[in-house]
Amino acid sequence: MIKAIFTRHQDGSLNSVTLTGHAGSGDYGFDIVCASVSTLAINFINSLEVFTTVAADIDVDSVEGGYMKISFPHDNQENVQLLFESFLLGMTNLSENSSEFVHTEVI
Repeated sequence: MIKAIFTRHQDGSLNSVTLTGHAGSGDYGFDIVCASVSTLAINFINSLEVFTTVAADIDVDSVEGGYMKISFPHDNQENVQLLFESFLLGMTNLSENSSEFVHTEVI
């Protein structure tokens, strides 16, 4: 199962997300749930780079896979938070439709 843990500051702004695990919904290379999570995450990172001036800190396990953390300093820029909320929305919807493979929570 893929777990997506989003964290918020006390003011409600999102500041990080940690993705761990593997979906296991299909054979390697044919796992559409894994591909969906990867697409949402990479699109979020690409959008931050193209539409904002924020430099995200990205940590991935490029050997074993199954781990990505995206974080950045406390930033209330409206466009940063909009992109982050959009990523959360996509992950929440995926969790609702594929609950046996993806779990999303906000702390």
